[in-house]
Amino acid sequence: MALTLDTEDTRQRIHDLVWSGFHHDADVEWMITDEYLDPDELTSDDRVWVKAETARACAAKHAAEAEWPAQTEYDRLETAFAQLREEKIIALHRAGNTLADGQDDVRDAWRAAGRDASGIVGCCFYHAQDLERAVRTGRLHLAFSGGLIPEIARREANTVAVGQRIAALLQGVGFAVHWSGNIDERIEVDLGQWRKRGPSA
Repeated sequence: MALTLDTEDTRQRIHDLVWSGFHHDADVEWMITDEYLDPDELTSDDRVWVKAETARACAAKHAAEAEWPAQTEYDRLETAFAQLREEKIIALHRAGNTLADGQDDVRDAWRAAGRDASGIVGCCFYHAQDLERAVRTGRLHLAFSGGLIPEIARREANTVAVGQRIAALLQGVGFAVHWSGNIDERIEVDLGQWRKRGPSA
């Protein structure tokens, strides 16, 4: 089989997509061949290899899922996120690919909720690159903010309060949390490992 692609790099990318738990099995192969790689440069052997490697990774994850507890680390994370939303703090999973993307998603969510009339007091999110690191290391970095308050001192004080609440909720569901209290630093959550079941439909 004559391959033109970097198999180790591509295998890692397939692993990250499959084990993130956010994508249907059928979508992963297309995401690799049409988005991650240049489809115009792929040979038929490349495509056969990607198809087989994706199937292998998906099968391995399904086998692992059968042994997972009913409530995984992701489920506990979502429990904390759901409580944040109840408290008018926007909490987003996999918000874009970068911090800037995530901030755009937060603004979209704030507008959709009714802007100032929504009563939203802050936000919390992680982006796709954070997710990739979590899949590989079990550690997740969260961005957060205290909202769109014009007065700097009040905004900073509210951001500290939002950060403290995020940390408390995460600790409440059993995670070790590392944050100095500095609003210029993100909150690091020690998940142990990233386990999210894939979509079922």
